[in-house]
Amino acid sequence: MSGEVAFGCAVSEDRQHAAVVSAGRGVSGRIVVDLSPFYAHPRGVVARMAGLYGAHDPVAVVVNAKSQSATLLKPLAEAGILVTQMSVEDVVVAHAEFLDLVNGDGLEHLGQEPLTAAVRAAQQRSLGGAKAWEPRVETDQSPLVAATGGVWGFLRWEELSQPGAWAL
Repeated sequence: MSGEVAFGCAVSEDRQHAAVVSAGRGVSGRIVVDLSPFYAHPRGVVARMAGLYGAHDPVAVVVNAKSQSATLLKPLAEAGILVTQMSVEDVVVAHAEFLDLVNGDGLEHLGQEPLTAAVRAAQQRSLGGAKAWEPRVETDQSPLVAATGGVWGFLRWEELSQPGAWAL
């Protein structure tokens, strides 16, 4: 992955894990998701994200404020990290776009086991007349939820950074 990057952050339902996944355009032109920024106990997310924020100047740091991850909002803000909070509409759009990228061969990942396991165990739930990931499954879904948020944040940045995006 080269160039701009967005990060998605998510906390597992049992609060034993948290994931920070980066998303950006790879050399292949596909979006690459990488779990290597962070996968550990939630207590380490803010410190790790502060380091990533300073090192990468991300285009977005995305958190679903209507989930277990809402507890990250205040400490991330206190660390000086600007966070994009997803609305319900954003969550369902992110889910659909992520699936479209997977089905259209527009997404690649690095074979990291926690993310692979989350994808294999993934289930969908109804949300606002559409679908979203079901976080309450036996296998930790925080890597998949973080990846989906990171991809959504990156795609929004790409849309808004295109020439003419702000033309009236």
